[in-house]
Amino acid sequence: MRKSFFAGLATALLTSGTLVGTALPAQAAAPTTLYVRQNAATGCSDQFPGTLAQPFCTIGAAAAIVTGGQTVDVGGGTYRERVTIGTSGTPEQPVTFLAASGSGATLIGATAGFVIDGQHDVVLQNLRVVGSGDVPALDARNSSGLTIRGGTYALNIPATSPVIRFAGVTSSSLSKIIVSGLTASAGITMDAASSDVAIQDTSVQGYANYVLADNTVGVRIDGQRNSYIGGSVDGFSNAAIALGPTAAGTVVANNVISGGAGHGVHNNGATGTAIANNTIKDRCRDGIRVDGASSGVSVQNNVLALNGYFNLAYCDNKVLDGVEIGVYGGAVGKTVVDYNNAHHYYNDSPEIYAWNTRMSLAAFRAASGQAAHDRETGQARDNIDSANSAAPGYPTLARGGAPRVDDPGVPNTGAGPITYADRGTIEAVRSPEVRFDVAMSIQARSVTVDASASLPGLNPIASYQFSFGDGSSVTQTSPIASHTYANPGSYRIAVTVTGTDGRSGTYGRQISMLRPTGTVGLRALSNRRYVSYEKSYGLRPNQAEPSTIAQFDLADAGNGRVALFSRAVGRYVAVAESDLVTLTADSVFVDVHESFKLVRNSDGTISLQSPITSKYVTADVNSAVPMSASMSTIGTWEKFLLVVVPDANRSLKAKVNGRFVSADGAGAKPLIASAATASTWERFDVVDLGNGQVGLLARVNNHFVSADGAGAKPLIANAPTASTWERFTMIRSSDGTVSFKAAINNKYVSADGAGSKPLIASGPVVSSWERFTLG
Repeated sequence: MRKSFFAGLATALLTSGTLVGTALPAQAAAPTTLYVRQNAATGCSDQFPGTLAQPFCTIGAAAAIVTGGQTVDVGGGTYRERVTIGTSGTPEQPVTFLAASGSGATLIGATAGFVIDGQHDVVLQNLRVVGSGDVPALDARNSSGLTIRGGTYALNIPATSPVIRFAGVTSSSLSKIIVSGLTASAGITMDAASSDVAIQDTSVQGYANYVLADNTVGVRIDGQRNSYIGGSVDGFSNAAIALGPTAAGTVVANNVISGGAGHGVHNNGATGTAIANNTIKDRCRDGIRVDGASSGVSVQNNVLALNGYFNLAYCDNKVLDGVEIGVYGGAVGKTVVDYNNAHHYYNDSPEIYAWNTRMSLAAFRAASGQAAHDRETGQARDNIDSANSAAPGYPTLARGGAPRVDDPGVPNTGAGPITYADRGTIEAVRSPEVRFDVAMSIQARSVTVDASASLPGLNPIASYQFSFGDGSSVTQTSPIASHTYANPGSYRIAVTVTGTDGRSGTYGRQISMLRPTGTVGLRALSNRRYVSYEKSYGLRPNQAEPSTIAQFDLADAGNGRVALFSRAVGRYVAVAESDLVTLTADSVFVDVHESFKLVRNSDGTISLQSPITSKYVTADVNSAVPMSASMSTIGTWEKFLLVVVPDANRSLKAKVNGRFVSADGAGAKPLIASAATASTWERFDVVDLGNGQVGLLARVNNHFVSADGAGAKPLIANAPTASTWERFTMIRSSDGTVSFKAAINNKYVSADGAGSKPLIASGPVVSSWERFTLG
């Protein structure tokens, strides 16, 4: 009846001519964009139409009128409001709220945030919320088709609510957002009625410390078919990711989970969970814990390190049950564990797995029948091409969208359709790995860098670049390069190795090219043997002569300290960092460990004191124990004769008669230039006594030559130590001879009577009687 009435009315009007040639007024199309601006040049008002020229002042004003297909464009600035979105869109025409990336559009205040209740097809993009009250920054209830993309959601002091709360939310997604819950009870929660929610590339941050929060969770999942993929979680005292008893079919994959007091991933009764390809480290409790009535859980391809390792300031040291992977209670026998790589590094305990109780990997395998392909190396190289691509939840792309790559340099030991997938979050595309050694000579001030041990990446090495730290560098195809420095100093050597694919690796190390002051041998007073260095035995006084392994360049280390550079290995002697006691010669850089205070003792010996512990270097008389810097006081074992190597085991031939000076009577008689040849009685070590003075140590009896009677008597090798009478200045003449001036009377040692009489310090000047040739 109604239809026929309107049809008849239209016919009558048309036939009467009333409407002929008359058009109805056009209705304006709804705008596709509503604008919200703070401090716009033309002002803003919630009574404005929301155009760019006349924008709204608040987001709420736009939310009140927005419809499906429209976008609310939020300009930069702060908005002190809590916005309720009461309108739905469609999949093709959603309701969208967005801010330009980096605009800084921020909702702030105690109740700041968004509320979506009973709506669908709503998009929030690049918005920031900083709240502080007990309400979520994003509170979504009984809604579907939500897309939260980009932006930051945070709750600060004194908030205790979750930052993002999903209750009854289905078929929705969160991606590329930052969630900060520094005081919140949780970063993100999804209740049992929330399902098919995908969270990707999202970072959740919270406090790590037990003291600041008692039971906080990064991501809490209680519904079905939800996922947390490609994100990161840091902090939180209960767990980074917690899956409750009502959760089912959850995927937790490709996430980086780091330092926090609680578990990394805690599957507490959830069923059908896939925990795959995560990297989890520095959690005080278990890295991955599966317990309660959990069943059908898969833990595969994960990389874990230092979880349950109690050397972190934020850990509760009373908690001692943390492991890398633990399966407990009803989950025992219902959980698959395989293809993981877990390691505690420096922890002495091998019990990094649990099958109700803590145990080693070997024991875990025996007890559970699981983890046949798990590794316990902690080495990144062992994660390459070794994952199970058939594992539940396995991501076809690595974190960040990197494709799977077959590394030809690593055997494919994985399983499933892609045997070259990697464990953990990273699909390694290996760059070259730089390894180099340096050979140094501080006398020549030269260095040779050998990078032959460098490892290629995916492709062969094409070039080596050597940077020597003084502004000079060279690029070449060969792995060895040499360089000479113009000046002493500290230099950083860097080597860059580049593959044929352009990928490169760089490594550098500091070297010290100190100024040498002489080449010496250290003759231990304890056994009169020279100190040598051999890698297998360390430093020991075991050499009769200052041979190659017993020669050291004495160098100026600054601050009144010296360094000893072993010529045998081209390294500085150092006090080991590991125990601050043991001496080794393995350093190319001089710092506090490699420098010593050289103490001149009154008996002509020297002692070496480590500045780290103020302990003295000691040499066992039997050479059985390697030398160490371990003695608090100076005794015989801590004293050394500093012998100048070129002047060790030398003979003295008097120029006046061409005869060798002899410690006659095996040192019992005065020295005399009477020997036709040089044997034991005619051999001396020139000992450095400091201040430009030397002592002559007779080899025949290991006694110093003395200007007896304060120089009034002939010289005799009868002094066990070097005091005033045993000190001489050795003067080198242009004719290659040497002369000795006695410190006691400033007279020159003379081959008296043209060599027919014993030597005596009586010459006022250097003539032929006072000249000797070192042989």
